[in-house]
Amino acid sequence: MIAVAGALARGAPALAQQGVGPIGAEQRDIGRLETRIQRYDQALGVIAKLARPLGAEIECNGICYTPNGTRATSWRCAPTARCDLHCDVNPPVGGCD
Repeated sequence: MIAVAGALARGAPALAQQGVGPIGAEQRDIGRLETRIQRYDQALGVIAKLARPLGAEIECNGICYTPNGTRATSWRCAPTARCDLHCDVNPPVGGCD
């Protein structure tokens, strides 16, 4: 986590418009949770992806932090999809890749 914060503080070009490696945890009865941070020109986004047991739809939650405030959004994706968050539009939206 310190490495992520340090990279964000330095404004590392490699982070622009791309995600920082996911952080994950798993609990047998709940499923697998992965989170990642994404940097935009005027925002920071946090994306959480929860894959429930037995191949149900993926639950996606995103939060966009901008100079004007914080916005949260939720959506669902197919079991094999990736959760994408778009903080560069108003209001922020989620999508599946």
